Amino acid sequence: MSPAHFYIGKVGHQRFGETRHSLNYRIAYLLLDLDRLDEANKISRWLGIDSGGLLSFQTRDHGDGAATDLAAWVRAHLAEQGSTLEATRIELLTLPRMFGHVFNPISVYFIYGPDEQLHHVMYEVANTHHERHFYLCRAGDTGGPISHVCDKAFYVSPFFDISGTYAFKVIPPKESMSVHIRYDNDDGEKVLTATLSGKQRAVTSAACLKLIAGFPFMTFGVVAGIHWEAVKLWVKGVKFRRHTDKSKLVRTTQSLEPPVRLQTDA
Repeated sequence: MSPAHFYIGKVGHQRFGETRHSLNYRIAYLLLDLDRLDEANKISRWLGIDSGGLLSFQTRDHGDGAATDLAAWVRAHLAEQGSTLEATRIELLTLPRMFGHVFNPISVYFIYGPDEQLHHVMYEVANTHHERHFYLCRAGDTGGPISHVCDKAFYVSPFFDISGTYAFKVIPPKESMSVHIRYDNDDGEKVLTATLSGKQRAVTSAACLKLIAGFPFMTFGVVAGIHWEAVKLWVKGVKFRRHTDKSKLVRTTQSLEPPVRLQTDA
């Protein structure tokens, strides 16, 4: 099994309620085995691991931002959260840096045990204030796609309160993958859905160059797109909520519900 794969696909957001709004764009994610980063670094001269380059991955972009061994940090963090399960393989799905820049609204850790059974999924959510929050969820033995529910506990958008619940639905990465997030307000009303999906592609030098050529402004576009969509929502008259409780500390929320099978109704 390769220590790295690309997932080429799309991201879609849809806002519900009085002010409806939607967006869709193509994107390319990178899946890395965090225990095999040295191997991933040798796949292609165009993909750098903890180094510069046109396409790269930096450990400091994740976890607590200070750990030099991200796999060890994840294992320690699991233990701090009370997990006694062994993490024999940890994969991270994330956006790579392009031309040295990146912003990851969400990255996902897939944590496997000795039997190759997925036992935890951890969602690393970031905002444009350089803060991160982690939603740690038991995967459970569902035999396929899984779902989790967590309280919202982190400032993401100036157009939403820090309240309500997230319902995460995930198909773990193999030949394809998908992550679906539904945000409900305190009244149980659907406010927003966000979906990330992609097809697996091998990481080769040719694939790296094709990705750079096909997505040259991807990382800049994510940030620019966030601000452009914010302007459009502001023009539509959506209420603006300032971020007053800023903290760069790593915080984690655990799933409120046991894992269940993925439902077809989003």
